[in-house]
Amino acid sequence: MGDIMSISAIILAAGYSRRMGKNKLLLKYRGESLIENTIETIEKCGFSEIILVGRDEKIIEIGNRHGLKVIKNQNAVKGISESIKLGVRNASKTNGYMFFTADQPFLDVDTIKRLIREFIEDSSYIIVPRCNGRRGNPVIFPDNFKEEFLELQGDVGGKTIINKNLYGVKFIEIQDSWALFDVDTNENYEYILKLEENNEYV
Repeated sequence: MGDIMSISAIILAAGYSRRMGKNKLLLKYRGESLIENTIETIEKCGFSEIILVGRDEKIIEIGNRHGLKVIKNQNAVKGISESIKLGVRNASKTNGYMFFTADQPFLDVDTIKRLIREFIEDSSYIIVPRCNGRRGNPVIFPDNFKEEFLELQGDVGGKTIINKNLYGVKFIEIQDSWALFDVDTNENYEYILKLEENNEYV
């Protein structure tokens, strides 16, 4: 059992994609939904467990099909804090929690493994990827933040914990901005489809 075994991957997939008007994680990219692309990338990284917190039946079904630990969020309407708490509560004993948003089609195994290596090197730090001054996901939190996570309320995520503990954050500079690109709007989605069509991003 290597060091990597002590990190729980938590996929936060219970959002409402309000800006898009439909569940963005089910949008197709390269023949698969965004959520499946994410799951398959995470599965290649050797985590001891992968937890999927979902709301939509189709997403729950996909998680079950992949044999993940699937948790249904009945209170998703209260905001992202509910998904975070469910993920943390249902994680096995672990050294860290790595949170994924599932809307990053170009997030790759190398980027994930690099963040994991940084965490293993010193697991007292929060590991945050950053590109051109902009923070992104996924983020790894040491397990000693568990209680803080369980106290979150409303549509508030890990960002508040990061901002309160900046002295304990290690920013990892990511050269490839695509790795952190997320699909938040219909325009973003149209854009990646156009890239796919023109084979501009491989």
